[in-house]
Amino acid sequence: MRNKAVVVCGLLGLLLIAILPFTVSGFLVRQFTEIFMYAILASALNIIAGYTGYAAFGNMVFFGMGAYTVAILMTKAHIPFGVAFVCAGIISVITAVILGILLLRLKGQYFALGTTGAMLAVRQIVDIWSDVTGGTQGISIPRLPGTPYFANAFFYFFMLALLIAIILFVSRLHVNRLGYAFKAIRANEEAANVMGINTTKYKIIAWSLSAFFTGLTGAVYAYWFSYIESKTVFDILWVTNMFVMIIVGGMGTVMGPVAGAFLLQAVSRLVWSKYMTLHLGILGTIIIFAVICIPNGILRIRWKGVVRVIAEKLRRKAGDR
Repeated sequence: MRNKAVVVCGLLGLLLIAILPFTVSGFLVRQFTEIFMYAILASALNIIAGYTGYAAFGNMVFFGMGAYTVAILMTKAHIPFGVAFVCAGIISVITAVILGILLLRLKGQYFALGTTGAMLAVRQIVDIWSDVTGGTQGISIPRLPGTPYFANAFFYFFMLALLIAIILFVSRLHVNRLGYAFKAIRANEEAANVMGINTTKYKIIAWSLSAFFTGLTGAVYAYWFSYIESKTVFDILWVTNMFVMIIVGGMGTVMGPVAGAFLLQAVSRLVWSKYMTLHLGILGTIIIFAVICIPNGILRIRWKGVVRVIAEKLRRKAGDR
């Protein structure tokens, strides 16, 4: 009976998401598209950070690589978006393999600093290579043909499809041999080595998978906004937000990054609309509270126990009266 209820709720949720672009304003459609994008990026980062335990603060290098791949191929080589989109994923994976061979022997803060340095180095190359990338002036991408209404719906469903794809992928990863190898590395890398797990190989695989989805998201972002610049697509603050989403939702879980992205973005928009001048302060306070009070994420809270404790306290108060 419980499984049937879950299935029914899931189907109703999918139906609501499917009809949303046809029932709300274009502004709200773009807001939901942005939330989907953050959820994808957080889920991708969760593969290397949550499952493998490596804080890849330079993960936006793949987002930028995907965005610039689409921009250059579409403007310079006049390649259609579909082909450029696939190329963005491939180039991001190749970049992850190269960087992984160089950096994934580092651990802890050294790896975090190394990935950040790699991202800044790639950003500098993009700025210098102005004949191809547009340098600090950025680069414009041909817009999607059609009306703004069509464009909003197109990117909404594109991001939604990409989000569903990574959720399904991570759900399989969570219970298969590859995922268990990632978790073993996170738990104790030395012990995993002794057990015969090639930790360097699996770390490179984890980072490549993370890079693949991050690069594809960057590709869609570039086509969606029709203009990119290096300081935006290689911004480390994005990765900071991703880490907060993962921690709030539940690091190393399937739906934790998605829940964290929806919750954090919803709260951010609500606070921004009501308290524009105090936006960052209030949001920062909420994040600190969440990290201190629920360090394992909202999806790891035993809600039945919480409800039981609250109900018991209410019952005692009623009895005292």
